[in-house]
Amino acid sequence: MSLHPQSQALLDALAAEEGLSLPGDLDAIRSSSREQAMGQDKIGLDHVVDLDADGVPCRLYRPRAGAPVALYVHGGGWVLHDLETHDAFCRYLAHETGWALLAVDYRRAPENPYPAPLDDVQTAGSWLRAHDRAHRVDASFLPAVGDSSGANLIAGLCVREPSLLDFQVLMYPPVDRRADLVDDESNAALDGPGMEWFWESYAPGELGDHPEVSVVAATNLAEHPPAYVLTNEHDMLRDQAEAYVAQLAEAGVEVLGHRALGMVHSFWRQPGLFDASRSTVTLVGALLDAQRSRSR
Repeated sequence: MSLHPQSQALLDALAAEEGLSLPGDLDAIRSSSREQAMGQDKIGLDHVVDLDADGVPCRLYRPRAGAPVALYVHGGGWVLHDLETHDAFCRYLAHETGWALLAVDYRRAPENPYPAPLDDVQTAGSWLRAHDRAHRVDASFLPAVGDSSGANLIAGLCVREPSLLDFQVLMYPPVDRRADLVDDESNAALDGPGMEWFWESYAPGELGDHPEVSVVAATNLAEHPPAYVLTNEHDMLRDQAEAYVAQLAEAGVEVLGHRALGMVHSFWRQPGLFDASRSTVTLVGALLDAQRSRSR
């Protein structure tokens, strides 16, 4: 399928941007993304509060008291984005699905490379298991949801501590540092040089081969929780993520893989631009509900 018109519109807008580029303008790009995000319209929820999860800054989004809760791990190449850049989307996701979210403000590379970001995600997940009732959410069944590098961190957590999570939702995850990128699908949403720099910033040199980074190298896949993996048709990470779906299935993990036709990297967290984002949020909410019901 050719690019969806909404994907083409995003790529055109990204191509028209001028001035800032990585890595030289990292601080400016971080600041600009944050400022833009803070100007977005946001859905009001029952309860939104910043928390300290054993030293890791987090933000809890609760659509109602007693709601089931998921861990949310944002993307951005392990380098970009924070609680503010994903605030509007987390509010939308919580509102539409009825699930509370604990969004993790993990330390970012290159200042804090592997294992620091993964350590923070693990700490936040363990804290949520222990303190859910104090914040009037239910983590007795705990899934994690992440996009891009955030999905990689969730998959890495399942390598490190498979029993911490009950379900993993991985949106277009990078899973193999050494995989060939799909050059034909390089575009303004994610290109080869950018992805190489992200990888090297997070896990420089031989660290990229660690199974918690390149999860395709994990030897304990059979212990991982059930998974939903979404890939994009026009995304250079597509093939490695789909190969990972096959690995999980071969290991006996309950896994569902979908390819979003016509879509590009980052569409999931932009419901204002993509019909497919809104539909996928509905789908993820249904999957979370179904997995939770089956576990009871």
